[in-house]
Parts: sequence; C-alpha cells; structure tokens
Amino acid sequence: MDINTQKVQKEFRENIINLFQIDKLPEDKQEETINRIGKLIFQAVLLRVLPLMEEAEVEEYNKLIEGGATPEAVLDFFFGKVPGFLDIIAEETENFRKESAQALG
Repeated sequence: MDINTQKVQKEFRENIINLFQIDKLPEDKQEETINRIGKLIFQAVLLRVLPLMEEAEVEEYNKLIEGGATPEAVLDFFFGKVPGFLDIIAEETENFRKESAQALG
C-alpha cells in the first residue's frame, strides 16, 4: 500500500466520522457504522469510475476482486487508473451526506 492510499483511507475515515457525527455513537457501534457508510460510498464511487475505464482495465479490476485483493490494493489500482479518483471519492462522500440528510429530514 502506498502513502497516497494510507492517507486517503485515514482522511476518508475521519471525514465519515465528522460528517455523520459517528463519534457520538456508543463505541461498540462506531466501527460498524463507519464500515457500513464506507461501503455505501465506495459502491457509488465504483458506479462512477468503472464506466471511465477501458475494458482491459475493468477486466484487471475483476481479477483483483476475484483474487481476494485487499481494499488497499483496490484503492492503489484505482489511483493508478482513474484520473481524479480522490476528487470522485470526495464528491460521492458529499453526495451521500446530502442524500442522507434529505432522507432523515
């Protein structure tokens, strides 16, 4: 895992904690909630980035997933293949926050 990936994972986690005030939840629920929200946001990111990739790159991604790649390896892959990947993560995080706020009234 490269430094970029470590930094992004840390910032992404902190962003989720701050945006959704997860630190106010009981400690036993915090990690579970962070993981759930992170998965939902990553699914939205995937919906945006996969159509941007060449067919060979999508096949390479599928092989990574089928091979049981770590989340870090998947992030490294996207950083190498998708220009502006970090911006897409930030945009989808903000979109999720807005949609969640609307849904909750």
